[in-house]
Amino acid sequence: MRLTYTCSVCKKQNFLKEKADTRPELQKKLGRDEVHVNCDNCGKMDKKHINRITAVVDQRITALGLILGSIISFVLIYLFGFIAALTLSLPIIVWRYESENAHKFNSYAIRRE
Repeated sequence: MRLTYTCSVCKKQNFLKEKADTRPELQKKLGRDEVHVNCDNCGKMDKKHINRITAVVDQRITALGLILGSIISFVLIYLFGFIAALTLSLPIIVWRYESENAHKFNSYAIRRE
């Protein structure tokens, strides 16, 4: 799961360096309700409220799961035959786990003061 925000000027999606599983955890880590961000595309410095930060599935982890599942499947098909077909589900399991974590993060909002 990666935390993202959209630049208010160029409307490009950027990623935060901070990592947290929930918004309250992110708020506790930062010590405030706003994140100071710098757009990678246009360079605009801005403040984003924690509720404007969203979580998305990390495609790098999903791709890694796909590669590992493929390698394990080919090895097991060569050695054991049909049993290896079960390992093809590894990328799906990884993607579902990432998707559930992103949904949990996005479904909870911090109360604005």
